Amino acid sequence: MIIVERIDSGADLDTLVEEINTASWDEANGLAVYDAGALRAYLELDGTVFLACHELSDGARTLLGIASGRLEMKPYGGERWLYVDEVDVRIDQRRKGAGSALMNRMFATARAAGCTEVWLGTEVDNVAANALYRSLDPDEIAQVVGYTWALD
Repeated sequence: MIIVERIDSGADLDTLVEEINTASWDEANGLAVYDAGALRAYLELDGTVFLACHELSDGARTLLGIASGRLEMKPYGGERWLYVDEVDVRIDQRRKGAGSALMNRMFATARAAGCTEVWLGTEVDNVAANALYRSLDPDEIAQVVGYTWALD
């Protein structure tokens, strides 16, 4: 059985961080080393959504993936939306439905918060991610250019 839980700052973050840091992740994801204190501070920010997906089997609990995002509001009209920042599934646990389960929980979280849309972006060459997101029947698929600025 697959379960997806929304994690808050009162959760056992030490255990979750240990699960994340010892899991096998796709190197292209650039998944950083997690720290319980930093995760707690992140979770305490208003609007933060952090999900953990586990498989429960014969009393064992295995981390399949994690996802994070932010509930936001547009500065006009009061329209709320959810920005999905990361969806990561362990490379040794793929094709079990974790990505879909995480995204469906994001959709449910957005609906419960009164959001009118969910937005995310991924790299054009991320074949697995693009296949997942297309399978979820998006309303629009757009080519975008992303910019980053490293601040000293």
